[in-house]
Amino acid sequence: MRLTAAAATLSILPALAWASGLDGVKGADDRVEVAAGQYPWSAVGRVNNGQGGHCSGVLVGPKLAVTAAHCLWNKKTRQPMPAGSLRFVAGYDRGQYLAFAAVERTVVSPGWRFDAPYGPALAAQDWALLLLAEPLGDKVGWVALGAAPDPADWLVTVGYGQDKAHIPAAHLGCHVAGRLDSGVLTHDCDAVHGDSGAPVLVWKNGAPTLAAIHVATFGFGDGKFLGGAVPVAAFAAEAGKQGARSAGQAGAMSRPLDGSVADRVTGR
Repeated sequence: MRLTAAAATLSILPALAWASGLDGVKGADDRVEVAAGQYPWSAVGRVNNGQGGHCSGVLVGPKLAVTAAHCLWNKKTRQPMPAGSLRFVAGYDRGQYLAFAAVERTVVSPGWRFDAPYGPALAAQDWALLLLAEPLGDKVGWVALGAAPDPADWLVTVGYGQDKAHIPAAHLGCHVAGRLDSGVLTHDCDAVHGDSGAPVLVWKNGAPTLAAIHVATFGFGDGKFLGGAVPVAAFAAEAGKQGARSAGQAGAMSRPLDGSVADRVTGR
């Protein structure tokens, strides 16, 4: 499914709401399992919270990952989770993984409010940086910060959704649908609960770049759902201060993409 930016803008209704469950699968499920050890999937990880829950995230430097801010909220205690309870598990696949690291410190968007009602305005602030205890990226790689995608770009998302929590599942070839007034990008990539914080990647000059992170699924009425993503510009400056690198690279444990997958991520 591909929507133009104009079509997405015209369809926004007052009943715009944060969707739930598997509403993020838009029609047929286009997610496919990818090889966790191949770069850049090796730089994507589960963000485990120590309470039995998880989100997704991606490394953007040797010791720095990005995820969604709402992933740091403990619904039971109604308090943010301490950094020490979080683990970034890279290249996770059915109980196996390439490497993991504890989180030493978190940096949350200054505009984020954990206890505020969720909607497009808050979604625009839904990002957090995870500063790791060790240079995990040296082992598994990281991706470069890129630019916000436009409707012509071929998007790739990958994460650990609630229904595929033990494998990395990717949508290889989805698109920007529009932009909300808050600055949140809408997209037609299949992504569900658990995929929050997952990277929205665009290949530039043969290399993956981070264009945005998926944070929510919004309902627009009449059974229509679109994903919401925070564009990289929202957190790029702070990420640069915290150790994001200008160029991505594979890690010592990463393997190259299979040829057939390499063609699909670029839309060939």
